[in-house]
Amino acid sequence: MFARMMTCTLKLDKREEFLEAARQLPSAYKNQAGFVDLLTFISDDRPSHALVVAVWNTKSDSHEFYKNRAPLLDLKPFLEREEIEHYHLETSDRFKIAGGKAA
Repeated sequence: MFARMMTCTLKLDKREEFLEAARQLPSAYKNQAGFVDLLTFISDDRPSHALVVAVWNTKSDSHEFYKNRAPLLDLKPFLEREEIEHYHLETSDRFKIAGGKAA
């Protein structure tokens, strides 16, 4: 499995609009090849900081989606700053992965 993580700083006056847009994103992702889940987190200590994690079956599924469709662009008007990072899922009880290998 593969994850695309966007850490961002929200525009303070756009926080609620960001959350509303984030709530609608899963419907844009759900029928995409290889899509697993989309999670949005807001920092407990810093309410202007958010983390959006998109989980995909493969790196190529993720790259294909963001290259051609990318609904995350809809969040840009609400952001001061964003940083994108990519990760391979190495362990998960839920997804039956141990040491980077699916069970």
